[in-house]
Amino acid sequence: MRVLTLAGSGAQRGLDYGREEAAAIAAAVTALKTHLASLGHSPGALMRRLATGPLPRAAADLTPELWAETIAMAQGARVGLDEVLLLVFASDLDSYAGTATASPDGLGGPSASFGASAIARQVPGRPGDTGGGGLAGQARPPVPPTTEIGQTVDLPDWARDRALVLRIGAYDAPNALALAYPGSLGLCGANQSGLGVATTALPWSAVDAKGLGVTFIVRHLLTLETLAAAESFLMSVPHAVGRSYLIAAPDGIACYEADPGNVIRVRPASEVVAHTDHRLGSADAEGGNATESSMTRLATLTRAMDAHVPLAEALGADVLCDGSRWQDALITFGAFRAAGGEASARFIAGDALARGRDWDRLTYV
Repeated sequence: MRVLTLAGSGAQRGLDYGREEAAAIAAAVTALKTHLASLGHSPGALMRRLATGPLPRAAADLTPELWAETIAMAQGARVGLDEVLLLVFASDLDSYAGTATASPDGLGGPSASFGASAIARQVPGRPGDTGGGGLAGQARPPVPPTTEIGQTVDLPDWARDRALVLRIGAYDAPNALALAYPGSLGLCGANQSGLGVATTALPWSAVDAKGLGVTFIVRHLLTLETLAAAESFLMSVPHAVGRSYLIAAPDGIACYEADPGNVIRVRPASEVVAHTDHRLGSADAEGGNATESSMTRLATLTRAMDAHVPLAEALGADVLCDGSRWQDALITFGAFRAAGGEASARFIAGDALARGRDWDRLTYV
């Protein structure tokens, strides 16, 4: 996996990002515009709506450092801010463009630009001993309990072969690693304090054009260190579109299904939480909101965890379990896996995961 290291203030990170990835950002803009046009949308009209609408204002008000990073990225890449906004808000575009059943303001409908399978679990610790149980009779220190999290990410074909990892260092937050494409602030990832974030799509969500975009939520979560802080943030901000957020942190794991005006904490039935692209916390969780693909992937992950399969292996099985996941022209873009207490996290591009290749182990520093 290609790694881009960013450090300093939001403006400095964005400027370095834009300069280092200028050609890749420009190419991604072109590819996304072509994709949107193939769906019958006018990229120019969408860019004008994004540039003049309330989504950027929410990002600037609620996550000013990340908004400064976005502006500086456009400047560093010498790409128009309206074009960069297409990439930054790509996770929100389906609903914002009204690609399905649109409301009078042109918003609404299920996401067809993002899919995922996510899982988190508590990993039990191990008591130490005073000798005899370790190598050559040596004493073994105790191993504290921790958490583990990972996910696969499916994106439209325009994102093919564009996976990279952002290594992010900020002045007032733990270093983090985030899966991204050029021009993205991050799709999922983990930080060196042991907090990981995975996210999946929620179908048929309401839309809040004044809410905070998904990528800004993910990146802000990666500046936090506890599940309690993550929950407080998710409960306090307006959400532009529906999305689940699976959090693993030193103080536990939890899943949140966040819609505009409503955030539900999905209580885990065990020490494992899996989530795919349908709702688990609502009254119709077993009903028509779940596609066959989403249900198949959820069952695959659940079986793997029940059998205590290593998480990276379970995510590989998830990619291969269901050919219908690509019926909306989505491809497996990439995946990550992280465990609390480790000095590194693992990432892999989607095509390499499907071929059973080794994951890349990347350090936070």
